[in-house]
Amino acid sequence: MDFPTPAENATNDLLPSLPNGHQVVHAEFGHSTDFWTYQPEASTRLINTFFDTGEVDDSLYSYRTMDFGTTITQTGLGKGFVIVMLGFAVLTVAVLLWMPRRVKKKGSFGPKTSAWIRSLYPLVLGLGGWFLAVLIVMTIWPSVSFSNGLVAVLTMGIPIGLGIYWAWVHRDWTTQIKQAGLAAAMGAALIGAWIGFTSTAGLLALITTIVGAAIATNLALIVLDIRWDRSARDRSSVTA
Repeated sequence: MDFPTPAENATNDLLPSLPNGHQVVHAEFGHSTDFWTYQPEASTRLINTFFDTGEVDDSLYSYRTMDFGTTITQTGLGKGFVIVMLGFAVLTVAVLLWMPRRVKKKGSFGPKTSAWIRSLYPLVLGLGGWFLAVLIVMTIWPSVSFSNGLVAVLTMGIPIGLGIYWAWVHRDWTTQIKQAGLAAAMGAALIGAWIGFTSTAGLLALITTIVGAAIATNLALIVLDIRWDRSARDRSSVTA
């Protein structure tokens, strides 16, 4: 037994108000996309003939059997997303473990490498940290929303702050300078991430969180550089 679809019910309710209207029903069709893209010659004749003569001519339509097979499944998409998320998470953890070893061995990153890491790599660090948090939250605490502001700010701000700090620090600096730089980097990253997250909504908030954390961290370290450079010049003047 065939039952009318919601669209057919709506059309039946509307037809009494359209004295010149006609209802044309074709099986195995979807919504408006199917009408405009599948057999466009037939839909063009149907519309133009009706507007020109008031008659319904759907003679060019041919029946097709609906195929529900697809090369991309929801399961496949889900696995693909998980692989991408794991890739970013593993890359972020690996980089944050490698950077301090690189500084310990070489002394510091070169100017060009440091600038590249501090300007572009926060995108990888931010997404990697957030993806790792999402996987953990979905597995252990499924009741917690992965769009939670605290989760986003912490998991993006912390790796971005650490990454920019290691790209800035030098092995031969004093412990006091290193500690002050780390505190400034982490504090600024979290504050910038929070400002970026609360400045917009939706998926765009992820990007603004990363941008806010990166800008705030770099700005804090630049201010420290300027302050210490000025202090060094002042001491040199007094000594002279």
